[in-house]
Amino acid sequence: MTLFRPACFISTGSILIDIPLHVSRVPTPGGAITGASSGPVVGGGYTVVSAAARQGVPAALAATLGTGPNSARVRESMRLDQVELLVEELVGDIGTCTTLIEPSGRRTFITTAGVEGEPQREDLESLDLREGDWVYATGYDLAHYTSRGVLADWLLSIPAGVGLVIDLGPVQPDIPDQVLLPLLHRATMLTGNDLEMSRLERRLGGTDALRQACPQALIVRRTGVHGCVLHPVGAEPTEVPGFVRGVVDTTGAGDTHTGVLVAGLLDGLDVVEAARRANAAAAHAVARTGPAQAPRREEIDKILLESSDMSDDDAC
Repeated sequence: MTLFRPACFISTGSILIDIPLHVSRVPTPGGAITGASSGPVVGGGYTVVSAAARQGVPAALAATLGTGPNSARVRESMRLDQVELLVEELVGDIGTCTTLIEPSGRRTFITTAGVEGEPQREDLESLDLREGDWVYATGYDLAHYTSRGVLADWLLSIPAGVGLVIDLGPVQPDIPDQVLLPLLHRATMLTGNDLEMSRLERRLGGTDALRQACPQALIVRRTGVHGCVLHPVGAEPTEVPGFVRGVVDTTGAGDTHTGVLVAGLLDGLDVVEAARRANAAAAHAVARTGPAQAPRREEIDKILLESSDMSDDDAC
């Protein structure tokens, strides 16, 4: 007998340790500068799965971790957020991403690779996917030559009743057509910011071409402080307004939005209400420093309540 379990958010997004360094400038070749760091934090694909987990829905990670100290830090975050690990560890460790952040906000990235780029086909094929589950994939893993073959093949094999949400991110141009196009055709949701979506439209040949490439997908166009625009299949676009918050750090805002949006759908919300909660979560995230700062359900409830009270005051 198959035991019942609730539908789950499952992320395949690879995880890195982020090391943010605030610098006055990027050093010249051979030069040296002093930076200020807020310390290493769990980043990469962790933000999206933690955002879903913090809404109280079942969330799990199907991305490779290792046996080293970086992976141990991730497992501790997973324990606190109640995120389950679904795949076997590999000997070794996940990599790091050092970010040089200048006063202007410009960022320079230095990444070291690790076992996060080595998804194991047998691990993915052994996952017990159920109807109603959502699987998340990121463009970074689809662009990387060590992971895209295994990951793309598996994503195309997941059952029809399982949702597939894809966030291509800024690396979309690096994903070959033979990988990208079949996944767009299978996607249940495609999400990206305004710039990323515009670039994808240009690659495919326009707005109509994007819809033809994603015949089954809810297309979510994130518009920063303005919120997002939903493009459902066979319906007119719906603009969902954002929330006013001071912007400190936009790192992970898109992942936070996606995790909370899918969590809302898993909770049975209609897509507009789920997107409204996602907008509130993203506004909360950008007011903090660093990734993996998704708010919990009660914090989003508070933002929505405050917004409602302000609207009532304006009406008076």
